Amino acid sequence: MASYLIGYTIIGVLVIFVVFSVLVKKRILFGNTVSVQKIFGHPLLHYSLRRIGSSLISIALAIIVTFFLLRLAYPAQATCLKLFAGNHVSEDLFKLRCDTWKEEMGFSGSVLQQLGTFFYNILPLPKNICRTDIVIGNGTFSYEIYSCRAFVINFGTIYNLPGFPDGGFVIDYMLPRMMTSFKVGIIATVLELGLGYPFGILMARYQNGIFDKIGKTYIMTIDAIPGVAYYYIWMAILCGLFALPRVYDPNNFLTWLPIILTMGFTGMSGIGLWVRRYMVDEFNADYVKFARSKGLEEGRIMRIHILRNAVVPLVRTFPSAVIGALMGTYYLENIYNVDGIGRAIIVANSSYNSSLLVAVIIVSALLSVISYLLGDIVTAMVDPRISFTS
Repeated sequence: MASYLIGYTIIGVLVIFVVFSVLVKKRILFGNTVSVQKIFGHPLLHYSLRRIGSSLISIALAIIVTFFLLRLAYPAQATCLKLFAGNHVSEDLFKLRCDTWKEEMGFSGSVLQQLGTFFYNILPLPKNICRTDIVIGNGTFSYEIYSCRAFVINFGTIYNLPGFPDGGFVIDYMLPRMMTSFKVGIIATVLELGLGYPFGILMARYQNGIFDKIGKTYIMTIDAIPGVAYYYIWMAILCGLFALPRVYDPNNFLTWLPIILTMGFTGMSGIGLWVRRYMVDEFNADYVKFARSKGLEEGRIMRIHILRNAVVPLVRTFPSAVIGALMGTYYLENIYNVDGIGRAIIVANSSYNSSLLVAVIIVSALLSVISYLLGDIVTAMVDPRISFTS
């Protein structure tokens, strides 16, 4: 009961905040109160609200498309056969177990009812979810409730997965794997940013020099080689030549290095390419030529004029890089045996756990929307050429 009260209170506060902000912006409320207008009528706030609104529409459409695609790819009866027929149960028990699973997963009723249940489970509304199973007692069938939990977003249940042989909640499977991907991914992100920016700056600073030519050769090599092949090349170098462990162990940081270095050395090329491109454009800008004509030192021109403006277009990549680390990467996690969220996609598909696949898709969509929104806001904050004033 407490979770419902807290959940709906938070939702109510958010709705009131949005409505109040819109009324203040339109000067229906506090039209002449400068302090209130400055906070609740701020153009950046309303730009963010509009972006969130349009993003929610995109997410709703993605959910609808996902619903119908999964219904085609994972028919309920065929999925039941894959999940439960291998348990060697009687036909009656299998039918009862399958019907219970359909009810639990929202597969019962008409298509519109199923879509409504699908939306209700995913919408951030407080809800109480119970896992059930069929057991035989005293010669009759009966339902057994495994556990009940309060959820905000319900992604359903999973079956026949390592660590969850008797089934479990999707969220319990996802969270630890997201944290594994994030711990590895965030270190790799820091590495690729820490290498990519100096890499691009040096290439631009010594344009057409030896370092620039070597850097461009490295970038073109990465572009020419398929990503998967490039990952295996780095695995051969790091694990073969330098004898680093190939199998990931969460308790041994040395085993983290191959995947971190592979991600870092791969990602730095793209960052370096764009940093070089933006900086070369700034080198040829009129205000830089004017600064040189005034006799300013080249180092000062680099710090004050070129770097500050060249970095602005790339700042928006920070939120997406950090949030993207949560979702991991299937190829690298598979190569180095990392039990992260990236591998969960293929695990979900091969085990016919469509609810897990839905969870990965929806979470990925949500994180993408958040990262793009944060990127736009951060860019607006650091770029003096962008104005959100009325």
